[in-house]
Amino acid sequence: MPHDPMAPPPLDVDVLVVGAGISGIDTACRLAMHCPDLTWAVLEARSATGGTWDLFRYPGIRSDSDMYTLGFPFRPWRGATSIASAEEILRYVRDTADEHGVTERTHLGQRVTRLAWSSEDSRWTVTARTDSGEVLEHRARFVHVATGYYAYDSGHVVEFPRQESFTGEVVHPQHWPHDLEVAGRRFVVVGSGATAITLVPALVAAGAAHVTMLQRSPSYVAALPNRDVVADGLRRVLPGRAAHSLVRAKNVALSSVSYQALRRFPRVGGACCVGGWSSGCRRGIPSTRTSTRATTRGTSASASRPTATCSTSWPTARPRW
Repeated sequence: MPHDPMAPPPLDVDVLVVGAGISGIDTACRLAMHCPDLTWAVLEARSATGGTWDLFRYPGIRSDSDMYTLGFPFRPWRGATSIASAEEILRYVRDTADEHGVTERTHLGQRVTRLAWSSEDSRWTVTARTDSGEVLEHRARFVHVATGYYAYDSGHVVEFPRQESFTGEVVHPQHWPHDLEVAGRRFVVVGSGATAITLVPALVAAGAAHVTMLQRSPSYVAALPNRDVVADGLRRVLPGRAAHSLVRAKNVALSSVSYQALRRFPRVGGACCVGGWSSGCRRGIPSTRTSTRATTRGTSASASRPTATCSTSWPTARPRW
């Protein structure tokens, strides 16, 4: 029989979850709630739980979707804002893990290097290497891999022509130096995704002398309020889970409808972003417009006292339809 998942390793459990980020903690919480007769444990390669929300430390990091969609349906989001900072998300994820007994069943500093199935024993052998170099062989009837979709050790890096002649710093947001000086420096942020949308205005707010964003495909961004007034109203009159579910359904529906509408009627959508949505939503919300030029994807380079930064984008240039 599988033994106590909180006993010293190696483990022998019914279910072994690999990864203690938001996905792995979600899985472990559901095991605790719905499978009380099963033994289970979590392995995490890093020295802390939280995954993305503990790893990334670049300025302005926050969620790229609303917390009613991103959050756990069994533990409704009660934060004041629907788009939360990394600090708020990390606290929410860790509090959820504590509440459901996941933290005490999580074994940190164990990187899984091999999975081997035995039909004879109906067991997985899970080989893990600890931070000290010790190799452990755990056993489990079922293994759930919740390790995400990118490499934590090294983010995607693009090599630029003549990059060796650049005299400034090249910084990847995945490994943002905690002591990087921003004030008074000139930055170029390369890319057009969620990272740049948060990074560019954060650099400006931190006192950067100049920030240029480069992207391959120009696009529109519409500013929206950070508080969801519908969610605030529903939470006043409904139980937490009911309000959370309704707000989530509303946000998923609006996102799906707006995406399909913009795909089918791009010119009308662009006009709405520039004329209607943006002007209406920007009341009281400071915003900066940055014209962009198409370049390479992916990393980021900054100028001088030049610094380079890898990222995505704060796009406002007119798209080519």
